[in-house]
Amino acid sequence: MASFSHTAAVALASLEKRTRDDGSTYYAQSSDAPGWLSRLVYDAHNGELPNDTRYELIRDALSSLSDHAVESEEEAQDSDLISEISLDLLPSSSSELFSWFAAHSSRVSSIDEALESGRISELSSYEIISEGWRMDCEEMLQTVVSSLEEARFSVFNPDTDCELLLSDSHGRYIPKLWANGISDEEEAEEHGVSWRDVLICQCGPDSAPELYWESWQTILDSAEWMDLDGQEWRLLQNGDLWAVRADVEIPAEWLV
Repeated sequence: MASFSHTAAVALASLEKRTRDDGSTYYAQSSDAPGWLSRLVYDAHNGELPNDTRYELIRDALSSLSDHAVESEEEAQDSDLISEISLDLLPSSSSELFSWFAAHSSRVSSIDEALESGRISELSSYEIISEGWRMDCEEMLQTVVSSLEEARFSVFNPDTDCELLLSDSHGRYIPKLWANGISDEEEAEEHGVSWRDVLICQCGPDSAPELYWESWQTILDSAEWMDLDGQEWRLLQNGDLWAVRADVEIPAEWLV
């Protein structure tokens, strides 16, 4: 399972900056973004249609959460940390703040919430709009934190979610070496593979090459087993042969 800050970093890396024909820039999800990121972005929009200002704030929030290196939802939801991040992200000029509120009519309600909460000590126009902005930002941060906590259980962590079984130095003998570790039909069944395919691979690549590679591909596609702690694993070969947790989303760069 990935740490909270690592999950934030994964989400951040999956938001890319793009340029429109008119030269304006915006953030969008990359083509290889994890499936859970769409839900995080949707929830962080808080009922708004997708828009540039919200996407940019989501991106900034993810950057800040990853930089703070928090390890759990409890740490990230700490009111002092949320307040600190919203202050760090606060636009430096009044014009930026006005632009934020002008981008969507619902954001004005955050000013009312800030006034009702008593967090504004003096009724200067800057303090009113800045505290309204921070109120909106903090609500979004809490939503992002909750989404990240839910997602981190499926985010790949190379330190805990994989184990190297055989290096690519074994070349075409990797299927045979793995299959040699399966002693009987019952053990093959426990690994979710066909005993026939295991036997074919145990004969090696020179006996019947076409059957050898067909059986190995079938094993790669179907192998799945449970360890003593109840964690399910499966096989992945990207040159090296790995055991990887069955419940995590493998990064695209591992699948080449």
